Amino acid sequence: MEGIMAYQWLTKPKVWLYGSLSLLLILMIACGAAEESPAETGSAPSTAAEQSAQEQMQQPAGPPPAAQRQPSTGMSGGAGGTTQGTDTMAQQQEPAPTAAPAMSDAPAVAAKQVTRLEFAITSANNETNRPWKGSRQAYVQYDPTLDYAIGIHPTTSEYVPELAYKWEASADLSEWTFWLREGIQFHNGWGELTADDFVHTAQMLTRPDTRLGTWRYFVGGRNDDGSPLAGPDKYFTKIDDYTFKMTFHGRDGNPITTFDAEFVMSNASSEMGPWSKDFWESAGGDGEVYFCGETAPASCTATLEAREALLDEEGLQGTGSYQYMGREPALAFIMEKTPGTHWTHNVDLPEGVFPDDPDFQEIRLYWTPEDASRYAALLAGEAHLADLPLDLQKDAAENGMKLFRSQFTSNNFFVFFGGMYLSDDPKDVAAYDPSVPWAETPWAGQEPVQDRNSPEFKNNGWKVRRAMNKAINREELLDVLYKGIGELMYVGYFHPSHYGWDDTWPQRYETEYKYNPDEARQLLAEAGYDESNPVKVTVQSYVSPGEAELPQAMEAIATYWQNVGIEVDIEDLSASQVRERYRGREMQNRVWPNIIIYFPLEYGNLSGFTSTFGASSHYQDNWVNRVATDWRTASDFAERDRIAREWGNWAFDNYMTMPLFWFPHTVVGDPAVVDSWIYPGSTVPRNGHMHAVKAAYKG
Repeated sequence: MEGIMAYQWLTKPKVWLYGSLSLLLILMIACGAAEESPAETGSAPSTAAEQSAQEQMQQPAGPPPAAQRQPSTGMSGGAGGTTQGTDTMAQQQEPAPTAAPAMSDAPAVAAKQVTRLEFAITSANNETNRPWKGSRQAYVQYDPTLDYAIGIHPTTSEYVPELAYKWEASADLSEWTFWLREGIQFHNGWGELTADDFVHTAQMLTRPDTRLGTWRYFVGGRNDDGSPLAGPDKYFTKIDDYTFKMTFHGRDGNPITTFDAEFVMSNASSEMGPWSKDFWESAGGDGEVYFCGETAPASCTATLEAREALLDEEGLQGTGSYQYMGREPALAFIMEKTPGTHWTHNVDLPEGVFPDDPDFQEIRLYWTPEDASRYAALLAGEAHLADLPLDLQKDAAENGMKLFRSQFTSNNFFVFFGGMYLSDDPKDVAAYDPSVPWAETPWAGQEPVQDRNSPEFKNNGWKVRRAMNKAINREELLDVLYKGIGELMYVGYFHPSHYGWDDTWPQRYETEYKYNPDEARQLLAEAGYDESNPVKVTVQSYVSPGEAELPQAMEAIATYWQNVGIEVDIEDLSASQVRERYRGREMQNRVWPNIIIYFPLEYGNLSGFTSTFGASSHYQDNWVNRVATDWRTASDFAERDRIAREWGNWAFDNYMTMPLFWFPHTVVGDPAVVDSWIYPGSTVPRNGHMHAVKAAYKG
């Protein structure tokens, strides 16, 4: 990339704090950016270590997750229920291998016996035992300690029975009934899991102060005072101790078709992992206290404070293979293997879901934001697993480390335009700033023009968005960041395996999105911007678990923009700071990146990124809000497919986002400690299924 990566790394002052190893890594990155390595030029690797590293790096990307390609209306005992979708969606694919075999002439690695598995990740984003206070990424802390009504099979990614042995949906997919297994025990003697624990968990996630998005599926919307339109008596029906029904609601508080129910109730979403209601209430007080408003009596506040303090001290009491052990504030989260025989050994589960008892007695997740520091810890034996960007993955493999790749193409990467508050929703009207170059449009607050050839459609904001897209050399960036394992994204969040896919997008990409700096400069000039009046943008850069390469990518994109005359400022923030800004509609003149898992299509587009139904305020206009309602209420799959394609074409034509790549998730490990790790990657924590990390030491 003509020194882009080298320049950006060497101009960051904090890099020099990493010590001599960090300097060595920086120089390696710089050299790798300026010169092609033997692997890149096609010449033979010079050593067995380099050849082994090349083989690991060149593993093909896996298929998309099967379970999220095809919604089901019923599941029992591990056998699939009825499925809906196109032939492409229903086609079964073999999973990709997680790691290439080591070279036969490579020296054997002596296995080390380790009691505590040390895993260095970027950050926890929200360091809290209160799940409603954290973002989705925070669930990397909770996932090993919780189980879910529905599981994700590690090698097929299908939805499979877990805490629930079966489930089924009503004809319109608004009501979903779950049958729980009996006898499943919570950690530390907190009793048996029942339906009450599921409603308890749902009530915590739907508190007015929640930072999570699942609440919208249950309650639909809120009244002016923050109270839900549909309370627990509407979204949860207890049939008996082991059977319950979830009813999903729309923005008006009425039941609504929900194709996402399996995702919401599974460890793909990770939010609805039940934890003990009895534990919560053991701190004292009366009744089901989950939130106290301004007018609540003092007894409510006292009860809530006592219960939250208990949760802070002892952590979530779940049913997972690991249980909460403690925290090292601002540093780490520690869990230990659940003692005794885990419930999974007493029931009939689909083969491979919970293959064995965990090999490690303890797991310590510790936060290390700097890439070089995580790599140094791995080489020094202080970490046994590490979340590293791809350039360091390659170097780690050449230094004898092993790559553990997710079974599926699980991550997608795109960039949002801030300030796209274009609907007539009062919050959008208040936040809209027409001086934002890419948000300058004549139809803010109105139904947008649909005629792509209309001058009103191709307004100044449209020209700036197109210019910023065409200034990015995606092919070059893809080669630098994801050599051999990534693929281009053509529309934000759409994958070819999703329904609604349009086969014309790859061909149209060649003229509509592909790198063309000259055209980008011309478009900016047509929109009224030049050297004396440049487009100014602030890039919100941050680090997050499973997203190690994100800052490097944004530095490179900033350089591409500077090359066409855009003035760029990079602001390094925490992921939680970025999140608060976009949820608060405070992203005027800012852009920010997002690496997220393979969500169900409507979950990503409607509940996540676009329309005022979602919680994120990434993009809103009157057209997407109207079509979102049609999409969410359509129970006929052919109609959903048509709407999704129409939606995708609007996003493509209107440059709603800056789509970049799809790629699998990869973790680097010490082969002396970790032998293998088979995980799907298609769960919110990405590093899910930690019970499946297998130790190298077999003694």
